[in-house]
Amino acid sequence: MFLTEKISIRNLLLPAALLAIFLSLAGLTGCGLRQSQTGSLHSRVIDASGNAVVNAEVFSIFAEREKVLSGLDGGFYLSELPAGINNIVILHPDFAIEERQIEIKSGDSTVLDFIRLDKANAPNRISDVKVVKTASTSAEISWNTYKSVICNVEYGTTIFYGSLIREQRPANEHRLVIEGLLPETLYHFRVQYLDEKNASYFSYDYSFKTEGADRPSAPASLNIRPFTALGAVEVEWQHAASGFPAASYNLYRQVKGGEWLKINENIIDARAVSYVDRAAVTGSFCRYALKAVNSLGAESEATVSEMVFIPGVISQTTVLTLADSPVRLYSDLIVAAGASLVIEAGTEILVSETDSLAAGSDEQRVEITVQGRIEIVGSAESPVVFTPLNGSGRRDHWAGIRILSSQTGISDISHARLFGCNGYALDVAALNMRISNLEISYSQYGLRLDGIREVMSLSSCRFNEIASVALELKNCRRITVENGLFSEVHTGIVTSTDKNEDQVIVKDCDIYATAVGIKGIWGRNRIIRTLIVSHEGSGIVCDNILHSYDNYIDHVTIDARNGILVKAGNVTIQNNIVVDRYQKGSVGIENLTVFMPEYGFNNVYGFAENYRGCSGSTGALSIDPKFAAGNPYDYRLMSESTLKLQDIYGSELGRYGVSRL
Repeated sequence: MFLTEKISIRNLLLPAALLAIFLSLAGLTGCGLRQSQTGSLHSRVIDASGNAVVNAEVFSIFAEREKVLSGLDGGFYLSELPAGINNIVILHPDFAIEERQIEIKSGDSTVLDFIRLDKANAPNRISDVKVVKTASTSAEISWNTYKSVICNVEYGTTIFYGSLIREQRPANEHRLVIEGLLPETLYHFRVQYLDEKNASYFSYDYSFKTEGADRPSAPASLNIRPFTALGAVEVEWQHAASGFPAASYNLYRQVKGGEWLKINENIIDARAVSYVDRAAVTGSFCRYALKAVNSLGAESEATVSEMVFIPGVISQTTVLTLADSPVRLYSDLIVAAGASLVIEAGTEILVSETDSLAAGSDEQRVEITVQGRIEIVGSAESPVVFTPLNGSGRRDHWAGIRILSSQTGISDISHARLFGCNGYALDVAALNMRISNLEISYSQYGLRLDGIREVMSLSSCRFNEIASVALELKNCRRITVENGLFSEVHTGIVTSTDKNEDQVIVKDCDIYATAVGIKGIWGRNRIIRTLIVSHEGSGIVCDNILHSYDNYIDHVTIDARNGILVKAGNVTIQNNIVVDRYQKGSVGIENLTVFMPEYGFNNVYGFAENYRGCSGSTGALSIDPKFAAGNPYDYRLMSESTLKLQDIYGSELGRYGVSRL
């Protein structure tokens, strides 16, 4: 607030006779008279240390229209000031209000070297000015004064106000209602009072906007319908059941983190119950707000939809975060070449059971196709989870993730959980890839790697309830599968290649399969320290071995109806335990090649034939291994088991022995 003598524009009005003379002179002299009655002021605003004060508000209370702000050097220039004594007011939030009486010479510029502002606290005479509430034709305001006084409130549609309302009794805490206002109009106001010395004190300028007259009732609901076209979002709503009716509607869109923008160019008819936004940005998060509009153009409160993720083509880096979760995916998502999709830890992706756009390689199911790069960065405590939208337990709920290229960079998946996929849950056809701690459950197929030509470690992955192949490795240069768990799968691992140098290493894994634990065509493969259980099927099936050496089955424990079958090629089989613990097995180790190999240092037990097309050699045993047993069954050897000292190195056979490979 600022102090001035009891002078206002209203008190400066000339008597009628003098005013008539003044107007006559104005008519005779024209603009020259006005120029002779005004002057200007040029100065600088500084602090106690002499530093420039920037953005200080400077004005004369007799010419508030000429308000200016001090510049970078503290300088300011006021023109068109009335000649004579002017009360110059300087306002800045960091300083006490400064008021100077300065004489302005007619037709001349008054120059002051500087005006110094004081950091000292000024009396908080008028404080805590608030707009309590507004209506269409009224506004309630409140304020405090440092002592009990009667205040006036000036108000109007400009900073020159024009209207005044006066309190009836003195108070420290004030509350007043201004009535007779226009609807949907911006008003300015300030508070003023006179002290005992007849000095006048003013607050700063404040403003409020009145409400619309008879604002219509907001729509009852606003929902997003399933997507039917790429980049098109259809919203639907219900009309308000009571209140003032709508003459039309306006629809607004907000892209995550952005401003609300009206999207309808023309009014939406009051009878409408839906609208299609055809300019939605695919790969973005949007929400919508609908407002009813009356005949005067006044809008209701907004009815806001939930945030929705727009499927389609992602052409730039898109990040899905825990704050976005759950992300609902109603149709296919395509990560274009050059773009990246990043999914942060803890994010939940809820996938619809139908593809609303009926697009992609699977027109019935939602799929994610990556032509650029995908990065799933979950953690043990906060994995990224892909799960059905409606909570169904179908094995063919969606079509999974297809990675077709690594040109944008290496895709990276860690601590992700995929559930209910038709086909392969994760299908990778790229030159390079990083995968660890992947979990695929209740799906038709698990993971396929096709054409990985860089060395890759597939670590700590889990496959549960897979109806067909859990892990397929095709034409991969060198893949190490380690610390994996395959539980209730039809077939654990299938390998195939047409290149002698390709290698698959399986180590420290546990495979529980109904058909086959590991099968396929080998280049230079090794199965080491692995448990394979297949009570009704086979442990390992070698369809063909391309390389004549460097293929090993070593320190493996197999509990199966049929243990190991070699159809073609040469493999070293040693230090293994091959059993059917129910002693109903058919063949322990079978060889179908033209050779009659001898396999030493294996314990083969519980089969009708321990060997077929081959034989045991040095170190061959056929005894009860004496597993620890229990429930769940523990295939570790009891301390008294003879097999603790029977491998080629004089150490332990089977899964829990120590391999030198």
